[in-house]
Amino acid sequence: MMRCSVRTILALLVFLSSGRSAFAQQPVYSLRVDYHYGSLNPWLFYEIPISRTVGWLSVFQMSSQGFAQIDFGPSFHLGKWQLIPQIGFEFSESQDKGARMSHLVYEAYALYYSGKLSFESQNLYFSETVKDQASFFYYRDFFLFRVLPKLSIGPQVEGTAASGMTTSKYLGGQISLDLGIGSMSVFMGRERKNEHSVFRMTFLKTF
Repeated sequence: MMRCSVRTILALLVFLSSGRSAFAQQPVYSLRVDYHYGSLNPWLFYEIPISRTVGWLSVFQMSSQGFAQIDFGPSFHLGKWQLIPQIGFEFSESQDKGARMSHLVYEAYALYYSGKLSFESQNLYFSETVKDQASFFYYRDFFLFRVLPKLSIGPQVEGTAASGMTTSKYLGGQISLDLGIGSMSVFMGRERKNEHSVFRMTFLKTF
């Protein structure tokens, strides 16, 4: 049974490693700006190469709603796949509590890119570090299909789940447009239980 499992894992790694060359052997910078939930969230991604298929990714996120997050972890480039496990530290600030670390975040990302199809899965568990915060799980998954040379569309689902709390699941779609200087994507989703809607606009530029 153990030999079968090892063979399966090795076969999977060989399959994932096929189909695309290793990523660039130099630091990669990306700037991302989100507008959602009435706030602006700028992100800075910085990846340095460790080997031909492994990099070290650092992410710095800020929000006009009074929180910031720092994430670190390896980035595995396996063919057309990119797998990223990370650990994050979320800091919040308010007038009555001041600044403090509010959550320890365990993260796992899976990304797939090909000529006509892309897929992304985000899975984050926010573990509370102070008593007045709550632990919860956040997920986001989407497929994008290229319908024109610079236009992709596809379905998206995202939401939260927590013990003893109201869960959410937003179903909708995403449109992504290549602007030449970067990409602009728009997501619109709706919660079926309470009929609330969510809107997000994202600009992404890689240097």
